[in-house]
This record gives sequence, C-alpha cells and structure tokens, in this order.
Amino acid sequence: MTLSSNDFSYLHEEDKAMGEYIKMPISVEAFQVDQILRSPEDDWSEFPSWLAQIYADGQMIISADGITLLTGPEDAKALRNDYIVRDANGLVGVYDEATFERDFMDARPPNEPE
Repeated sequence: MTLSSNDFSYLHEEDKAMGEYIKMPISVEAFQVDQILRSPEDDWSEFPSWLAQIYADGQMIISADGITLLTGPEDAKALRNDYIVRDANGLVGVYDEATFERDFMDARPPNEPE
C-alpha cells in the first residue's frame, strides 16, 4: 500500500502546523527466525539472496535457539519467534514478535500464497 500526499488532503493547513505527523508506510522483507532454523542446513533456496549473503559473509551465527546478526555496530540476537527485517535501504534489523506484529502488516493481498 502506497500513500501519497493526496491521501491526507483532509488535513487543513492549520492542522499540519500543530506538530502531528503520520508515519509513512515502508515496505520491508521479513523472515521469522524459526523459518531459518527449520530449513535444511545450507539450503537457502527459499530465502532471498541478501539473507544467504549475510550467512555466506560470516555475519550470521546460527544456534539451536536463535540467530546472531553481526551486520551493525552491535550484535543483534534474534530468538526463534523474532523477525529479521530488511528495509528498502538494505538495513537489516531484528524485531521481537510483538513489535513486528504491531508495526507491520502483510503486504500481499488476502488469499495470495506465501
């Protein structure tokens, strides 16, 4: 879903100056850590190349209970139910399940296969 400035035409100029803003939606790619842990070792065929590349570059450590990403200034630990997210700028981060479900929604139309 993409919004344009026309979608906010109901806001009056005086309302815009009050300091209230709407966060524009962004599109991300996300995978629950459990998907990665359940996949056969070294089989990255069901994942995008950027995720496989992080692993190939040694920036992902996989353990029995989760994944550690070494892609930023600090290591990011992702537990089984957490999500690894890559934004449109290529930045990779970790979201716990509750935060992910609060902040993101599926971009695919209903009934479209995963």
